[in-house]
Amino acid sequence: MSVEELTDYLKELPSSSGAYQSRGLTLDSSGLNFTPEEIQRPCKAVKVKFARYWVEVEKTREETTVTPAHYEYQYTPISVVSVKVGPRDGRVPDTAPPGGSDCQGSLSVVYVGEDIPQSRLPFDLELTYATAPAPIEVAGDGVLSALYVSPMSVVSC
Repeated sequence: MSVEELTDYLKELPSSSGAYQSRGLTLDSSGLNFTPEEIQRPCKAVKVKFARYWVEVEKTREETTVTPAHYEYQYTPISVVSVKVGPRDGRVPDTAPPGGSDCQGSLSVVYVGEDIPQSRLPFDLELTYATAPAPIEVAGDGVLSALYVSPMSVVSC
């Protein structure tokens, strides 16, 4: 299968949960989870890549009465590993997204094919005070899923 075909297959793989439009390959707060419907399950394990990045936040402009504070951030790679999913159901160990801290969040991306250049990572992340991972879009061929964990506080950044 080509990268495009494999990406489409894994993105469209329905979940065995029965929930409408739920996916069989998901990335959530517990990590990478594989629970496809029995009739569409791959007959052998599929290799995907799992990348993690720290999102370093720095305040570049203080808040005024007229304008909000402005923050810039940069990505620092943590790790990129290949993992296998399927053909049986289950959670892939050691794939939970790292938690954020003051001035530092994280981004986790699951993909197939070539590594994702940092220029393709999102440039419009929202800084929230929620520490629960949130799904986000990451541009690039082969990207299956991505989660962002916002920094816990950006007041002192």
